[in-house]
Amino acid sequence: MLSKLVHWLFGYLTVHISGISPERFINLCSSRRMFIWNIIKDDEHYRFNISVRNYRKLKPIFRKTRLIPKIYKKHGLPFLLHKHRKRKGFFIGIIICSLLIYIMSLYIWEITISGGYKYTPEAMLKFLSENGIKPGIKKKNASGSKIEELIRLSFSDIGWVSAEIKGTRLIIKITETSMPAPVEEATAPSHMVAAKDAVVKSIVTRSGTPMVKPGDVVRKGDILVSGIVEVTNDFGEIINKKPVIASADIECSSYYDYYDAFSMTYTVKIFTGKKKTGYYVTVFGKKIILYNPRYSYDMYDIIVNENTVRINESFYLPIRYGTITVREYYKQRNKYSESEAIDLAKERINRYFSKLSEKGVSITRNNVKTEIIDNMCVSKGRIHVLEPAWEYRIVDESEWRINRIDEHNGNNN
Repeated sequence: MLSKLVHWLFGYLTVHISGISPERFINLCSSRRMFIWNIIKDDEHYRFNISVRNYRKLKPIFRKTRLIPKIYKKHGLPFLLHKHRKRKGFFIGIIICSLLIYIMSLYIWEITISGGYKYTPEAMLKFLSENGIKPGIKKKNASGSKIEELIRLSFSDIGWVSAEIKGTRLIIKITETSMPAPVEEATAPSHMVAAKDAVVKSIVTRSGTPMVKPGDVVRKGDILVSGIVEVTNDFGEIINKKPVIASADIECSSYYDYYDAFSMTYTVKIFTGKKKTGYYVTVFGKKIILYNPRYSYDMYDIIVNENTVRINESFYLPIRYGTITVREYYKQRNKYSESEAIDLAKERINRYFSKLSEKGVSITRNNVKTEIIDNMCVSKGRIHVLEPAWEYRIVDESEWRINRIDEHNGNNN
């Protein structure tokens, strides 16, 4: 890919040669270290690509092999500039466009939230905006570690959060304490530590030193597999300690306390089918209404469908476009029957189980009970599970470095 870019920047040619010894010509180019590529035989002719600089050096070889060269096509920036040399506005436009793209690449124009069960993306975006984290913020002012700390300190029931900047996009992933945190890949020597209180059911270690065995009760933060490997001599004495990335298959027995409640009475919206649609664009946070329809509905829903202009998956631009649809409805008050409420509660529980399953959690026992209490459908209980309840913790240098004593002067090395 880099070589293609270099050839394009400095220019290259597609050349046709005809004669009685094209193979000799190719051998002479190779012996003189003149790089040619995309060699294609076309009937009695050969076609190949060569840089402009090397083409100028081919005259002695053409004379020696008695081949007749013909430039078939010119490629690259030098020829493009020459072709459009009188179109100054074209090049000024390219320079301005490139400059604008560079300036816009210094900012974040899209924030994506995922992984929340209780906290919706809309709620998290509102919270971040109140704390100065919103589209249009400079990348240098959006520290991933500070955003992670802000969310963790502000929401006690969010146990894990990751904030990453890709291109002009800020990607935030959260996991609430009622859900297991996803395991991140370690890039530096690390311990595997318990993510919660649990009982170890099985452990198979690939690297590191196992610190627990099946049946052990562990507390949150306890080291399960140490990222320090001890090197001993023939007498069993520790002569060195080596830090590694601990790796193991660990399964723990733990539990989650589940609680969910909803009212037996509910209101539904009955849409009449009447609707109006408007259009808008947003440039650098300024909304421009292209068409705003008139309506006289008493009760209505406003549905906004918005898209962001982007160059690729990670380079978003500060330009949005969308539609605003207004739909008329009227309210109707209903009440669940006992069987309907229990079925709905089971559906919500199963959705929660599905999310646990996606995190690699196996349910061993379900003690959740559903009851109707004071016009409320309440589901609560304890869910016993098997899960990989661990996370990485970086190995501190003081844990493995051995301070040796100089035998001659008694000083530390």
